[in-house]
Parts: sequence; C-alpha cells; structure tokens
Amino acid sequence: MECAAKKLRTTSSSDGHSSGDEFTVPNSTVNSNDTELTNGKDHGKEEESEDEEKDYEPDPEIVHEDYPVKDSPEDVRMSIEQKFLLEMPEDFYQFWDLCVKLNKEKPEEAFIKAGLMLVGPYDVLTGKLKDVKIRRVSSYICHWRYYYDPPEFMTVIAGSENEYHIGYYRDDPFLLPNFVASMSSAKPGTLTPHGENIFAGVCSYLTQRMKLENPFKKTALQRLHKEVESYAKLKKLPLEPKTHHMKVRNKEVVSKTFHGAGIVVPIDRYNDVGYRPLPDTEAQLKKILKRVVDAKTEEERLKHYDDVHELITNVQFAFDEGDHGMGLELGINMFTFGGEVFHKSIYHLLSVAYELMGREPYIDIIQAHLKNRRRGTNLSIMEQQVKED
Repeated sequence: MECAAKKLRTTSSSDGHSSGDEFTVPNSTVNSNDTELTNGKDHGKEEESEDEEKDYEPDPEIVHEDYPVKDSPEDVRMSIEQKFLLEMPEDFYQFWDLCVKLNKEKPEEAFIKAGLMLVGPYDVLTGKLKDVKIRRVSSYICHWRYYYDPPEFMTVIAGSENEYHIGYYRDDPFLLPNFVASMSSAKPGTLTPHGENIFAGVCSYLTQRMKLENPFKKTALQRLHKEVESYAKLKKLPLEPKTHHMKVRNKEVVSKTFHGAGIVVPIDRYNDVGYRPLPDTEAQLKKILKRVVDAKTEEERLKHYDDVHELITNVQFAFDEGDHGMGLELGINMFTFGGEVFHKSIYHLLSVAYELMGREPYIDIIQAHLKNRRRGTNLSIMEQQVKED
C-alpha cells in the first residue's frame, strides 16, 4: 500500500525551501559519540589525496537541506508525517488507543511496569514535542533514533534496559511498514522481527519477559499481555511472529546484511538489473572494516582503507550499470558495523542508492543521523537540547 508520505518530498523549492546547495556535506568529522572506535583520534582529520576525496564527494543534487518545520497541522497523522517524513500504519494509532484505555493520564506509561514507554512519533500524540526549541527536520528525525537504527527502522517504544527498543521496519519510505522488530545492546545492530504490527511486537516482548520474572511481577505482565492480545483480536490484527506477508518479503530479500533483516530493492527482471552481490563475503567485509577501526596510526588506517576504496569503486560501477542494490548493501553494512571513520563513505553510498531507488526521505534521515549519532538509553531530542543550553 502506498502511503501519503510521498507528497513530503524534502528537496522541493516551491514552498520556499532551497534545494539544499548551501548545506554542509556530512563527513567523518560529524558529531558522533562513537569514541571507542576512533582510538582516541579524530578520523575526520586524516589527510587524503585529491583523487580519494573525489571518491567520497556526494552528488550536490542529492544533499538535502535541514529545513525548518512549519506550524504543526491540526491532524496528528499529518503532523507526524511532517516531522518524521513517514506515514504511520493504523495499528500504531490503535495501540495508542489501548494505552489511553489503560492509563488515561499518561498513555505513554501504560506499559511502564513491563519496562516499556511510548516514544518517538508517539510524542506528537502526547504533546511533548510542542516544546522542541529547534524546530528543524533533523531534530525530529533524531528523536529517539538509536545508534544502530538504519533509515528503514523507526523506534516507537523504548525499553528500560540494554537500549532495548521496538519499532517499524519498511523497505520503501512511501509504503507502510513491512514488519515490527526490536534491537538491543545485547546484540548491537541486530534487528529481530516480531510480526506485522506493534501488538505482535509487544506481545513477543511480554512473553519473553514473563519467563524471567518472579511470580509477583509475572502476574502484572500476564494482565498486560492479556490486554494486548484481546485488543489485537478485537481489531483483527495478527500476532504471529512471521506472517504470510513477511514470508513473501523474505523471498524478495537480496541480501541479509549485517543487521539481519535484509534489504529489498527494485529489480528489473527483463534487463536483469537492480542488484549484484558484493565481491566479499560477510566475514571478509567485517575483517576489512575491523582493520580500519583497529588501526593504531593514521598511516595504517589509510592503508587499510584502500580495501574500502576498492569496494566503493565496484559500487560506483554498479550504480552506473543500474545495480543500485549493491551500494545499499555496502552502505547499510558499514553503518551497522559502526565507526565514525566510515560516516562520509556511508553517506555517499546510501544517498546515491536511495536517490536511484526513489527513496529520498531516507537521504534526509541518514544525513541527520550521521551528524547526530548517539548512544544511550534516553535519546529524546528534548534532553539533548536541554544539555546543549
């Protein structure tokens, strides 16, 4: 199903916004907290030859402006699309209705006894985002966006432990989500699918949590589980961890990628273009990237980066020949691996891939995220703005 977010093109100049030519291209000096991968050094200051710099320079037509967000629409659904660039599915709002039923005063805390809280776009419904000081699209995009959340994943529920969070995953920003998944610091960067909707995701979490709790706490979790299960049944929402639609998608996955959820790209079956695999296996690619982040000196790091340069050159040939999925695969894998030193390459690869696939909102998301990539358990943009004051 095509969603209404398609009308939210971010590079349009017809509404008074520029095309983005004045925006600074994100590079490896972006403001990131990924300090443990930098060996105490600023990889953004490494010297590069003129030829190497050209390999990393994104197409200026793809760079998007971090534009100001206008007054919020009265319709909350449109308000969420305005700020987060994506349309939310009906089950997102149905789960909100359940939370209101369970806790009318603070719906976002309806599952607090289970260690869960509604966040991200739900904060439009709670009214918390009315107090955002910097009303720019990047602020909203990074609101509760965890370090390893790829552009395709949007967090809507935060856990109290291990950076656990639940969110929607969608291959195409102009379509509704493909499934709901979770991620935590227990398996950094790994997405675990739980079903088609948020009810399935919460039920899965509660089921696992009940196995670990004592009888007293388990009773409270059982009550919450029953509430979720009953409401889902009322709304005729499936709670299976792998539905028919998810199985169909799995057959379309061209690469599992490091995060495990896989990527789906447009394939031209007639001309046999759209995707070609990377020349290295997943294990080989991880070794290549690890050598870069583990390098002890800048000279050593640049030497190891030659292997990354070679991969990027292969991707550029693939882009030219219509196999845009190769660039998406490499960009997502580098993003999931982590490391500020890769940010400039990640932006180049993903911005071109998303542009070629017509997934422009993801360019805005990856651009904003790389400039403000944070770790921690409280990733509210409200908290960050308070600290900056």
